[in-house]
Formats: sequence, C-alpha cells, structure tokens
Amino acid sequence: MEKLYEQMDFILSGGALKSLVDFLTPRVEAALIVSPNGADLEIVDAVKTRTEGLFLRKQASKLASVFKECALTGKFSIDCAAMEGEWPWAVRIHGAQWVFYILLRQSPEALIPELQPIAGLISLWQTFQQIKTTEDRLSRLAYMILATKNTLASIFEPMPLDYYAAFLTDVLRESLFPKSLSIFQDNGKTLSLLEGDERTPPARKGLYSQTMLPPTPVVTQKEDASYEVVLPITEPYKLFCVSEWDKSPMEETLNFLELVGNLASRALSINNLRTENTAGKDKTTSDNFTLLSLAEALDALKKQTTRAAFLSIVTDIFSELVHESECFLVIRDKDLGGYLPVEYRKNGLPVPFQPTLLPSAPVVAKAERPFFDLQKTDLAEFLKCPWPEMDRMRYVFPFWNHGRLEGFIALYSKIPSFASDENKLSALQLVSQFAAFDLGKFME
Repeated sequence: MEKLYEQMDFILSGGALKSLVDFLTPRVEAALIVSPNGADLEIVDAVKTRTEGLFLRKQASKLASVFKECALTGKFSIDCAAMEGEWPWAVRIHGAQWVFYILLRQSPEALIPELQPIAGLISLWQTFQQIKTTEDRLSRLAYMILATKNTLASIFEPMPLDYYAAFLTDVLRESLFPKSLSIFQDNGKTLSLLEGDERTPPARKGLYSQTMLPPTPVVTQKEDASYEVVLPITEPYKLFCVSEWDKSPMEETLNFLELVGNLASRALSINNLRTENTAGKDKTTSDNFTLLSLAEALDALKKQTTRAAFLSIVTDIFSELVHESECFLVIRDKDLGGYLPVEYRKNGLPVPFQPTLLPSAPVVAKAERPFFDLQKTDLAEFLKCPWPEMDRMRYVFPFWNHGRLEGFIALYSKIPSFASDENKLSALQLVSQFAAFDLGKFME
C-alpha cells in the first residue's frame, strides 16, 4: 500500500509527464512535448533534442488547426495529424479543459495504442490539478467573502476623504495582496497621490481623462511579470485605484475589486449627502439664532433711555453676534467737536483704552457704504484714525445718518467666517443702521 501511495502521489504531482518521456525515449528519434500558453506553445519537455527557448512563439493556433474538431466521448482522447515544418507529425492528447501535443519526426500511428494508459495517467494528473485549482479558488473566494463581511461594518462610516482612502487601501491590501497599491485623485487638471505606495501619478490621458468611466476594474498593462489594474471610483469624487500584480489577477480578484469599488462609491456618495444635510441643518440653526438675536437686540436698543446704556448695548450686540471678537466703538461727540472712542471689548469684557479725541467735522458721504473690510479698503479715505486699537481691527460697521457718519464699530474676530454669512452680515448692518438713527436722540 505504501508503494501504491508513493506511485499515485508521484503521478498526481506531475510524474505522469515523466512516464510519457520514459515511454517515448526508446521509441522515437526525437520529440517535443508542448502545451498551449496563450498564443504560444510552451515546451514542457524534450526527448533527444535541444531547444533554443521555452516557447514556440505564435504557434498555438497553427498547431490546433491541423486537428479536426471532434466531440470528446470519454475523459480523454488521442489522435494524430500530419503538418508542415521541422516536426511533420503531431499527436494530441486532450481532455475537456487541457491539451498536450507530442511533436515527432516520424509517423506515430504505431505508438498511439500504447499511449492509451499513459494518456490515462495524464488525465488523472490534470483532473487532480483542476480539483486543486478549484479548491484554491474556493479558498480565496471564502476569504474574500469574509473580507467583504468585515468591510461592510466600516465602509459606510462617515470619514474625511483622506481617512477613507487609507481605509480602502488597507482593505484591498489585506484582502488581495497586490504587489503595490496607490489611490490617485483627479482635480480636473492633474492626478495627485491621495494614499498608498509612493509613485509618480499617471498622466491625465487615456482612461484617466475619460468623462464616462467604467464601474469595473480595467487591466491597463500586461507584461511577463507585471500587470496593472485600474479601478475607477467616480462618485462623488473622481478617484483611481491603481494596483500592480506579479501575475494576471484571477476573475475572483477582479470581481472583488469591482464589488469594493461600487461599495466605496455608494458610501462616499451617502457620506457626502449626509455632510451636506448636516451643513444645511447647522446653517438653518445658525440663521434662526441670528434672527432671534436680532429681534432681541433691536428690542433692547429701543428700551434704552441713556446714552451710556445705549452704547453699551450696541457693543454687547456685536460682541454676541461675532464670537471670540474684539470690539472698538467710536462715536461722534457733538460737544467736543470730533470722534471719540467710548467702548473697547475683548471677548465680551471691557478693556482699558485711551479716549483720544479726533477733532474733525462730521464726515459726510454721498454713498453710504454699510461695511468695510480693512484688508481690502483703507478707512483713511473717510476718517484718519489715531487710535492704536484700530491696528488690530479687520471689519468696520459705520453708523450713517442721512449720509453723515455718526460713529462706527470696528471688529476683529478669530473666526472671520461671519463675513461670508450673508444672514449674519445683514443682521449686523441692520443693527448699525438702527444704532445710527437712535444715536440722534442722545445727541440733542
């Protein structure tokens, strides 16, 4: 039994081919045993002859054409055919999914009956190889299914794009084991590396410049020891996952890449919609807060009966609506004949300052500009400010009363985004207009 086991193990491990060589050696002048490999014939073994290489280039279809097509009635079949060239005869031993050719210089008709048992051994060997290949593919497929299950738990979690690219790279590396993996982002002009192995970004042409991209992986490069596969992820960003392989990826690998790419695209789209929805809700909440604060501010201003209280409330309003700010309030003093600072706040708290008077006739303007950004406009064209506190200020809301400047409030904020918030900016301008009109009753 031990000897039988050793013989079977030898045959199923490729020994069937050696049995064929041993059979041919004393019986033929010379022979080549070849098998199709794409368009070429791979030289599996040689008997009493030497070869210059391991392949007969572009000969597979030519050799197959000399044999008649016939239905396979058993597990394997043997036939022969004459042909032209260095090897005038060929014997074909084939099954449903495999084929070997024996190239000869003499007629093989007398050998064919004796080849039957050896062909049977080759058939057993090939069947075993196919079973092993199927088991390997099922094992890889089971691993990919497990990887998919584990991926689904996190792939729809909200993440910034760079975090998401890192997560996707880890998933593909741990599931498929490519030679290298990089994710590039298209900004409309060039591609830049977002995550993965450092490499030069591909030129934005060919596949990378197409408007309509396939949702499936594309093999873009085929060489003997290097294959490149590109997986486009088009929504809501335009990403390209570029992987390199030592050999052609299996169908299961390409299917897994397509599945993960589709999941990633859906997840990024959902997260993008979620982000937009959250931003919309936050803006609505901010707008409601601004409107409520504006209503309360105007009501508070109407109730003031003294100039000092009125000016303090004006400063409070701007401090509240512009968070983490500095406020500097300057008012035209009719009795002193100029403009005088009256309030200076940092983060809502009073700060000591020098109340230097700027002697000046009332500034009058035909166009009442409601808002100044001091990085874009010099206030000196209206009013030359002598106060050092103004050096830190960024924004100015003037108090115009029929074209006459009654004063202004200058602001500095660590978070200047309020200037791009149209609702908040409009509210602040409305407060400044209201303040300008009401200041008149305290100056009479």
